[in-house]
Amino acid sequence: MAHNFDENINRVGTDSDKWDNEGQSGSLIPLGIADTDFRAPCEVLDALRQKVDFGVFGYGYFPHDRFTDAIKGWYGRNHKVDVRADEISYAPGLMTGALWMFLDAYTNPGDKVVIQPPVYATFKKVIENFNRDTIDNLLNYHNGSYHIDFEDLEAKLKLPDVKILLVCNPANPIGRVWTKEEMQKMYDLCRENNVIIISDEIHSDMIHKGLPFHSFLEICEEEDKHIVVMNSPSKTFNLASFFSAYVIVKNKKLKKSFDDIYIKYHFDYNYLGVEALITAYNECDYYVGELNDYLRSNLDFSIDYINKHLPKLKVQYPDCSYLLWIDCGELGLNNTELAEFFIEAGVRVNDGSAYGKDCGSLVRVNIACTRYLLERALKRIRVNYVKGGF
Repeated sequence: MAHNFDENINRVGTDSDKWDNEGQSGSLIPLGIADTDFRAPCEVLDALRQKVDFGVFGYGYFPHDRFTDAIKGWYGRNHKVDVRADEISYAPGLMTGALWMFLDAYTNPGDKVVIQPPVYATFKKVIENFNRDTIDNLLNYHNGSYHIDFEDLEAKLKLPDVKILLVCNPANPIGRVWTKEEMQKMYDLCRENNVIIISDEIHSDMIHKGLPFHSFLEICEEEDKHIVVMNSPSKTFNLASFFSAYVIVKNKKLKKSFDDIYIKYHFDYNYLGVEALITAYNECDYYVGELNDYLRSNLDFSIDYINKHLPKLKVQYPDCSYLLWIDCGELGLNNTELAEFFIEAGVRVNDGSAYGKDCGSLVRVNIACTRYLLERALKRIRVNYVKGGF
């Protein structure tokens, strides 16, 4: 099979958060929100058509065996990790589903969760809106890359009422794939302090530069109580609107606590979304290989263009996914002026200040679009760059 990632799909007027909201119905090129502009694999579309053509959408009976078999197969083939069916549970999305349910299951109001900024902005929102507190273990930037401050992490994990370390693995927006050594250090510190690690592995299928990805499931011991994993095919296969995700929890007590929350709130599952997940994981490995080739080509093009034509913007090649973390500090613009610079260029990007302290001079840019659109966006930025005398 071959997927056409150059297909130009007009998403304006389709109730797209990216294009109708962020892109103001197409008046701006949206390079912020982390979904792709690519059509889902044809196998997924065919499976969904069969469900739609059947035409009856009564209450579903969760296809537990097909669901867990698909996830076991995916982690086994792609991440070399053995997962058991009884370790897997469905979740209605990652943030409003899995993370929210973990917080309810494992913490109480006023408890603390350690996060590692710059990091995905919704972590902080979900935690604090659920009446839990966040504690920052700020990452250090050195020699063109971010690194964990383990001395600070150890101190933060020892604070009263710290119950969870929430890790973005791989890390969004900074583009780091954590090494096994770094993960082992995090694990050891959490185990010493009786703190649970929640590992968000949603970007784990898109790894670049020949780097290995290590799931935290490789680190933890059998039945270990200190690690849980959450994941979804939504980023890889552009299925975010289905809100179909899953968690992997080895410890039986923690697994039951999570499942009890699901029962408590009488959550159900997304009938079409689960079918999309199962089909993507069972039949679409080829799509991921082709997607990563296309993303790497776009990353190469973007970084080369920025270095040649926008030299005051500083960018490193990310280890993972389709997000560039660009330092615009040499433009000398404040946070508001920087946002206006990109909007005046006709492009919307994500404000770096949402991801952590002192990140107002950075922006997050999503390159998961057609090359044609990416070129248009970068040329617009270049015009405004020259116009601004930079």
